Amino acid sequence: MMSKYDQLCEAYSNNMRDFKNYKQECYHFAQHFREAVLEYYQVPPERLRLRSKEDPKKLTDDIYEAMDMQKDTFWHIRFAISLQCQKEQFPDENITFEACVKKAHESFLIKLPKETEFTIKKHEDGKYDFSDFLNFLFMFLKGFYDNELERFLTSGQLPKEQAPIGFRFDPIERG
Repeated sequence: MMSKYDQLCEAYSNNMRDFKNYKQECYHFAQHFREAVLEYYQVPPERLRLRSKEDPKKLTDDIYEAMDMQKDTFWHIRFAISLQCQKEQFPDENITFEACVKKAHESFLIKLPKETEFTIKKHEDGKYDFSDFLNFLFMFLKGFYDNELERFLTSGQLPKEQAPIGFRFDPIERG
């Protein structure tokens, strides 16, 4: 006969096992998402990295290191795409977005923080169709560059926590 203590230990072990399995399922889903971003946007693999949950300035290739469970019960995973200007000599810039992932029964939910959730189901071939979310994400990210300067100039300021995207406040060198 199990003691009450042994029952508590067993319940704890079962809980930890379930959480580990859940994290692993979300990890595999995030791997599929990462591959979809590379393919769908045709991003060179060395230009897509992740930001560490421990140090957001540190780039990593380890999804586990980037996965951060937050109060909204979603895994938050910060991706960084290194962009470069093709016609002029401007510095490369990392545009970062945070994908929020959660398993819901036999499918997954994916979203950007405070944005619309997309339900992604696994097909019989074992693949996921991310196209609706990837289209949404593309329009969201591209919108920063298409309108950021105009929004900045119109408002005259940016919120303190937000840095300008796509341009820098570099001093102009006079010749």
